[in-house]
Formats: sequence, structure tokens, C-alpha cells
Amino acid sequence: MLLMRAAPMGYAKVDKVDAEEARHLKAQFLIHKALEKNAPTRRPAAAASSRGGGCRVVRPSRIGVRLKRLRIAVRSIRLRVCRSVLKHLRNLRRLGCSRS
Repeated sequence: MLLMRAAPMGYAKVDKVDAEEARHLKAQFLIHKALEKNAPTRRPAAAASSRGGGCRVVRPSRIGVRLKRLRIAVRSIRLRVCRSVLKHLRNLRRLGCSRS
């Protein structure tokens, strides 16, 4: 339990802190620090409004991000397949075989 001595119209001075409460306060502080450290940095509102004409930028949903990544992956696979087919065709031409 937290024992406090308070003067009228003044700040309370802590005499003694319970061990369990001290652990709880320390855990809260560490959680707050970790969240503060991992929080993304934000631009000031003035910079965002001047760039977008006052429109608010909406972050895409997680599904939208996943679809975008899937599209990029499919595009890269398609590109690799096309390159490998062209490489095989070049090798066939070099060997003197005709395409049928």
C-alpha cells in the first residue's frame, strides 16, 4: 500500500512504496518506454496538409498491403519465367536449331 503525507494545497510526498506496487509501476514504465520506442514517427500536420491539399492520407488496410505484395510477387515470377524462356530460345538459336 502506498503511504502518503500530504500538506494542504501541496504535493504528496511518498514515504514508503509496497514491493508489489513498485514492480507494477516499473512494469508500466517499461511498457510505456517500449511502446514509445516502437511507435512510428509522424510528420507534423502542416507538412501533410501542404502536400495533399488538406486531404487526410488514409493508410491501406492489411488486406490491401497483402494484395499489393502478392501482385508484386506474381509480377516478379512472371518476369523470371519470361527471362528463362528467352534465354533458352537464344541458346537454341546459337546451336542452330530452328523454332517449330
